[in-house]
Amino acid sequence: MRIVLLGGAGYLGTAATRHLTGLGHHVTVVDGLIYQRDDDPARLLPTASAFVHADLRDPTALRAAAVGADAVVHLGGLVGEPACAVDEDLAVELNYASPVLAAEAARAAGVAHYVFFSSCSVYGSREGTVDEDTEPHPLGIYARSKVLAERRLASLLDGGALTVLRLATVHGLSPRQRLDSVVNRMTAQAAVTGRIPLNGGGQRRPLVHVADVADVLARVIAAPAGHRVFNIGSDRENYTIAEIAQTVAQTLPGTRIERGPERDEADARDYRTSFARLTAAFPHPCPTPLAHGIGEVADALKDKRLGDPGLPEYDNFKGLNASLAAGRICALRTSDCTRLHAEYANTTWSPR
Repeated sequence: MRIVLLGGAGYLGTAATRHLTGLGHHVTVVDGLIYQRDDDPARLLPTASAFVHADLRDPTALRAAAVGADAVVHLGGLVGEPACAVDEDLAVELNYASPVLAAEAARAAGVAHYVFFSSCSVYGSREGTVDEDTEPHPLGIYARSKVLAERRLASLLDGGALTVLRLATVHGLSPRQRLDSVVNRMTAQAAVTGRIPLNGGGQRRPLVHVADVADVLARVIAAPAGHRVFNIGSDRENYTIAEIAQTVAQTLPGTRIERGPERDEADARDYRTSFARLTAAFPHPCPTPLAHGIGEVADALKDKRLGDPGLPEYDNFKGLNASLAAGRICALRTSDCTRLHAEYANTTWSPR
């Protein structure tokens, strides 16, 4: 199959490229390299069939990429509330306008399948267990942009093949590494300092290994297309933040957990997630346990395959600020972006 990965040079995209090309697919990566420093796309994406350096908000580039594709996968954008809060206009352009413009291009090109990477963060804070039929409760810019994109894409591609993948919190080793998500951050802290700062710990998070996300994507693309939404992860990989810290400490002997306040008010997300729909559609998905991801990141730090965890290249928030300061990225405010930003701004978010 001919697959286009929009945002394919990132943490998830580089892992997905490696996996999909290993299965024999022709993979074209389109990426704006907004976090680019000294990374060479040829090093990050040695197996990609083609690489296109283009802004994911550029309709011309999106239309060109979609021609002849069997599937277009949108996994680009700003990840996490801290990065999105730096510049809300930019976040809306990358997380909402870009996937809509890409879907318009895919529809015009007759692409059979469009896959959108969303997040379990759309559930916000919920009692009990959430599933794909649970009404989203977005708590910030990141989650709101994802929810609105899901809704707009469903309307835009009505009658077409749309798959939405709501990811659990991703961990593990990737060619383009992140160390700012909860598991990877705690692992880096433990590996470098022997300590894990823990604020609160009762909040619940589902987890998924980055390689398992790539595998699910490949299985979704290979399956008959339809309009579907899947939570991506495993029921056994639901943890509290404290349990994640404990698992890191157990995996890396000698690590000490340093407890702080009972709750981190900066991030109120709290949900346990069901992955029953994914398991029914694709048996035995996401088998990689938390300890495996912890171990491989710790080993990469120990072996110096990864550098100083404090570098901006490993942190979306720091990396975005560096890119903004260097002029590598900014809100474009084109007519398309302005039109779609108005849709975002005019959306009323009902209380839970």
